[in-house]
Amino acid sequence: MPDRRTPYLTRAREHRRNVLSKEPGCKAFELLAPTDGSETIFLYEAYADQAAIDHHMETPYMKEYMADTGPMIAQRNRRLFNLASE
Repeated sequence: MPDRRTPYLTRAREHRRNVLSKEPGCKAFELLAPTDGSETIFLYEAYADQAAIDHHMETPYMKEYMADTGPMIAQRNRRLFNLASE
């Protein structure tokens, strides 16, 4: 299987920079890679509220990111969480 991790991380890092610089509603955005070198990558994103998530999903650069990375991803799993520490 060809290496998908390196090109994906390059593109995901670009997307992260876009989001953090253009979306004040994004409070955190991190890319997490397992220490075992597997191709699974986790994106941790925190948004101020549902409106910030909705805005994020509709931005042109989000749509470009989804199109660009689609062929690099075997499976996308999106889960939403509520802050439970407060």
